[in-house]
Amino acid sequence: MSKLTATLLSLTLLSAPLLYASEVYKVIDENGQVTFTDAPPRNVKAETINLPKTNIVAAPSPPPKKTSEGVTLEDEVPYTIARIAKPLNEATIPPGQTTVAVELSLQPALQEGHLVQLYIDGQAQGSPTVSSTFSVTGLFRGAHKVHAEILGADKKRKVKTPTVTFFVKQHSSNK
Repeated sequence: MSKLTATLLSLTLLSAPLLYASEVYKVIDENGQVTFTDAPPRNVKAETINLPKTNIVAAPSPPPKKTSEGVTLEDEVPYTIARIAKPLNEATIPPGQTTVAVELSLQPALQEGHLVQLYIDGQAQGSPTVSSTFSVTGLFRGAHKVHAEILGADKKRKVKTPTVTFFVKQHSSNK
């Protein structure tokens, strides 16, 4: 521990009781020795000392966060829920249904400046968007995996949903 750190720590510990004292008393003993205390001894005349009010200054607020484009950002709140609500895991898309609806469930809702990037079978589907509902077409029969990533205003990933697997069935040409 450095000498400066030790000194600062000692001063802090020594001054801590003074912060909690409600009243200060001046006590003069029979030898003329002056003592200041918050608990005067019994049967001794003690004079109450009125200390000046402590000067307390509030810390300034930090400057608002800005993107590289200079746009001011609100404080971000972490997402407590981020999951694919539709289709359900292990769901089967019936034959004849050519569009699969993908819905995202977020708590809190998508924050200002954040975008959603949808992935099907590991491939990004279009550009990131502010929508949490997607219509996916052109899927071949078989198993498909879907997940989404929430990107912050800085384009960095804030959260990734768990992957959901669903199955697309199509009519067989053998029948």
